[in-house]
Amino acid sequence: MTPETTVPGSRSGTVKAFFIAMVDGYDTLMIAFLAPMLVEMWQLSHAQIGVLFAAGYSGAVIGGLALGPLGDRWGRKVMLIASLAVASVATLLCALASGFESLLALRFVAGLGLGGAIPAIIALTAEFAKPGRRSGTVTLMYIGYPLGAVVGGAVTSALLHVGVASIFLGAGILCLVATGVAATMPERPLAQRSHAGSGMFTMFTAQFAEGRLLPAISLWLGLFSTLVLTYFLVSWTPSILLAEGADPKLATLGPVLLNLGGIFGALTTAGAVNRFGPYYLNAFLAFLGALAILAVGQLSVGPHATLAGFFVIGFLLLGAQLNFPAMTADLFPEAVRSAGGGWTAGVGRLGSIAGPLIGGVLISAHFEPRALMSFAAVPGFAAALAVLAAALLRRNARTASD
Repeated sequence: MTPETTVPGSRSGTVKAFFIAMVDGYDTLMIAFLAPMLVEMWQLSHAQIGVLFAAGYSGAVIGGLALGPLGDRWGRKVMLIASLAVASVATLLCALASGFESLLALRFVAGLGLGGAIPAIIALTAEFAKPGRRSGTVTLMYIGYPLGAVVGGAVTSALLHVGVASIFLGAGILCLVATGVAATMPERPLAQRSHAGSGMFTMFTAQFAEGRLLPAISLWLGLFSTLVLTYFLVSWTPSILLAEGADPKLATLGPVLLNLGGIFGALTTAGAVNRFGPYYLNAFLAFLGALAILAVGQLSVGPHATLAGFFVIGFLLLGAQLNFPAMTADLFPEAVRSAGGGWTAGVGRLGSIAGPLIGGVLISAHFEPRALMSFAAVPGFAAALAVLAAALLRRNARTASD
């Protein structure tokens, strides 16, 4: 296999990728911020809002699975520009949506584009990074995704008075700006990649060659479990805080602190990821995060202490989640990195659909909020075991090929 080298413009390219990840994170999650206004404007039920969430997430799953391999065939930059252009047009058209059905279709299309953008920026960032710092650089870039959701959510909340259509219009324009930024990013010429020009079936199967199939499946399971847990917590932490006696405004800080904890966790561990690799550290963080969930679920210590507990959970579990792109960049060689990242993100994102649905079923079965927290530790432990298995399988595959 040809040794990898970096491309010129590595620092500016990583900054641009960070910005694109921020825009992707905001656009993907913006419906969560607009949901109350949509309910009031069109008299939507909570079930319909749930379907809107699922439409965007489903589009992102399909976008990652389908467009990731195309990036390895036709070029990551080309696919990134095309993906963002699709998301831009769909988001702009959301401003003209006249009802639930049209908005549902447009959010699905926007999800397709946003899901296709993620594997492209992961692969491009790995090209920019120095080999010894690749994992940490990819993790730092991907912090842009939750940061975009946090910052975008705050800005959207402050601008709700301008109306839903104007917010969609602004998000579409921001996505167009990201498309222009993508057009300026450096990229290694396609001909320098060993699998460039191969057929689609070859591009798909090549990601699993050289013993990568079982480690890849382990990563899929790890990310799926982590995202089940993440979206489960984001959906139900306000209910747990309300049960602790928090007022509604304080309860809404739960998801924000989870995301902020994840950002700080990834920032804090990026150096260690470069030094020790992302696998064992990630498994350890997920294990500690599951223990933290059990502690918060079992202890009744008041709303403020519970909020602090959510920050710690975010630091450990969401911090671990933000390391998954670094693991895909490490596992998959350059020639199939977009396909590998796309399939890991696509399969893993099924967890973002399953998490809220599982929570809804358990709530309907009259589980108490703290019992929900104890149950939520299960996918946390599963994620830790899956990542540990990926590390061991990857090591065994590399030993066998040496």
